[in-house]
Amino acid sequence: MVAEAGVAPTHWGECEIRGPVHLFRERLLLRLFRRLLPAGKVLDAGCGSGSLALDLCRAGYAVEAVEDSAEFAALVGVKAQRFGVADRLRVQRASVTDLPFANGSFAGLLCGEVLEHVVPEAGGDQAAVREFHRVLQPGGICVASVPLNPRLWDHTDEWARHVKRYQRSEFVDLFASAGFVVERVRVWGFPLGRLYHRLLFAPWLARTAGQDLISREARADTRAGRSRILAEAVALFLRFDELFARFAWGRGIVLCARRVD
Repeated sequence: MVAEAGVAPTHWGECEIRGPVHLFRERLLLRLFRRLLPAGKVLDAGCGSGSLALDLCRAGYAVEAVEDSAEFAALVGVKAQRFGVADRLRVQRASVTDLPFANGSFAGLLCGEVLEHVVPEAGGDQAAVREFHRVLQPGGICVASVPLNPRLWDHTDEWARHVKRYQRSEFVDLFASAGFVVERVRVWGFPLGRLYHRLLFAPWLARTAGQDLISREARADTRAGRSRILAEAVALFLRFDELFARFAWGRGIVLCARRVD
């Protein structure tokens, strides 16, 4: 698990991986979530730059969001005002291992690509999932995603400051041991997602390793990432991988769980 030469880890909160894969994954999370919980008060645990939180607002949910990065938390607050959803989206800076909410505050919780960042010094992913269980109401829904398969670790994981990639059974056990009943598991990213990463995203990150943040972000993650129309088209094309969602061959995993007590 050694970073490729010249690819330094990003400072958390200064940028976020974007593009077709990001768009596809968030739409998958939202689609699964809406099937289980059509409405209600929900938490976006680790909201990043706010794209999923905003989509939740547009879908009619009342949204609380937490983010450990001060930069991202401030950005999401600005976006809530800009897009006219400040009455339905409230964001604050907090760790997913110490959520500033009372027991049973939410009907649902989403956590997209966050748990793989939680370091042991902060309590690790187990502390975070225990907090998810605590703040959900009995019967509450949790939908979470993480990177899959430690064998796929490469320099992009180092850059993103991942702590780990998960085995399928490990991710299920993480939630089951915290008191959740796991209702559904979906793997994404095979075969097209793996090809996209290997042929486009990973080489782009290696090529731009020496660039400053502004230059890199101006180029987005690939040509597809620079064009909204192209990103939408590629994200739609990536849904082909859902045919293989039962198999642990992809790059990521989404889990749907319910608090039953």
